[in-house]
Amino acid sequence: MSRAVSSWRVAVVGAGLAGLVCARELSAAGVQTVLFEKSQGPGGRCATRPSAAGPFDHGAWSFQAASPAFGAQLERWHGQGMIVPRSEGWVAQPGMNRLPGELSQGLSLVTQCEIAALERAGGRWRLRAHSPWPEGLDPSFDAVVVAVPAEQALPLVTPSPALAEPLRNVRSLACWTVMAAWPAPLPLKADLEDDGHPVLALARRADTLPGRPRVPGIGCRWVLHAGNYWSGHNLDAPPEDVTRRLLAALQERSGLRLARPVHAAAHRWRYAEVLEPLGEPCGWDPELRLGACGDAWHAEPGARGLERAWQSARAVARAILEPA
Repeated sequence: MSRAVSSWRVAVVGAGLAGLVCARELSAAGVQTVLFEKSQGPGGRCATRPSAAGPFDHGAWSFQAASPAFGAQLERWHGQGMIVPRSEGWVAQPGMNRLPGELSQGLSLVTQCEIAALERAGGRWRLRAHSPWPEGLDPSFDAVVVAVPAEQALPLVTPSPALAEPLRNVRSLACWTVMAAWPAPLPLKADLEDDGHPVLALARRADTLPGRPRVPGIGCRWVLHAGNYWSGHNLDAPPEDVTRRLLAALQERSGLRLARPVHAAAHRWRYAEVLEPLGEPCGWDPELRLGACGDAWHAEPGARGLERAWQSARAVARAILEPA
């Protein structure tokens, strides 16, 4: 790392896996880094929803590695007790939000602060938020990394054609998710995988994973993921309608007559998955000191969204710390 970079103050926008990894890499190298997140806490799709019926991992479900580097990282997280191996891949314990909770430790994290614009002045960046700017926090930074879905990143990186042009070609697919609980276990022997059903793509039992708590009066908890096509065509449907349709689809696919759940809630992931990511490892404009990372980048064969987010975050951090 050059002496100039070591004196920089860097903003990372978005505290999903990509933003957390990028911020940790920069902070570990001694770069002053501030991480901004619009939600109440970090994690993005590495999410666990609490409820009276117990917690639901309603976003990303597990980790798989296509590259030796990410495989080694998963082994390290396993050694730290954060994830455990299962037949479907590595799963976090006691919930998916354990990982972002651990990764955010020691970072300068500002939550409930959605960045609205990046303004260039005097060779530095000034950040503007949709809400009042946090009191006492300097909004000026030497460099910015945008670690949010491509559609949300595009308006922020428009000062750099080198970043904006490729991101214009990225499309994220949506996914509606329903979290439901019943007083007794459902007579399903296994999770339901994608079989081409027009509505329900996946159904996964949530309460039998390692470390998940048992809740009195709750016999099982399930997470239902709608298919991307159906989700995209019902993006603005009322959540209660989505819940009814996915529960009906679970009956259709399982062949069971289901009792009414004691808990049911729907969540819309507007930017759930990128099927055609960009080939570049990340986006970095050294002249403007503006970068981008996330699952829209690093199209390594076989790599899924979480691995691409991790890979691209490390790549943009290296681009900053080790300029050519």
